[in-house]
Amino acid sequence: MAEGLVDLGILRGNVEDLVEMDAHALFFVHGIGHLIGLDVHDMEDLGDLAGYQEGRVRSSRFGLEFLRLNRVLQVGMLVSIEPGFYQVPAILNNPETRTKYNDTVNWEKLSKFTDVRGIRIEDDIVVTEGGREVLTAKLPTKASEIEGLVR
Repeated sequence: MAEGLVDLGILRGNVEDLVEMDAHALFFVHGIGHLIGLDVHDMEDLGDLAGYQEGRVRSSRFGLEFLRLNRVLQVGMLVSIEPGFYQVPAILNNPETRTKYNDTVNWEKLSKFTDVRGIRIEDDIVVTEGGREVLTAKLPTKASEIEGLVR
């Protein structure tokens, strides 16, 4: 995420340093995925009881505090893998955020993308003995394929 935002000119700096200072989390505020039950989000209703392994606790660090899954995966578990880019006005317009990331975020460049509130690419995975099976593998992921579906 941080590397892509640097490539776009939205973030400035060394990728590792940006991640260390949670700059990427300004745009990616949740974890990479969550457990799936009978319905896509029903396991989230159990909160940390389902998503967090016993003995693991939610972090208070910005960028980690909203992780929805912190456990060792086991065969048969169904999980979503959903990296995303989000522009949350309450985060991006917060004066403290603006001050802290003033030199890190190219606010002028970012303003050109104000109409993009969020982009998410999601796959659903089942954990298998040999690794994983991507249940959504046949869905289109290229921009041109998706644009063709909505025309």
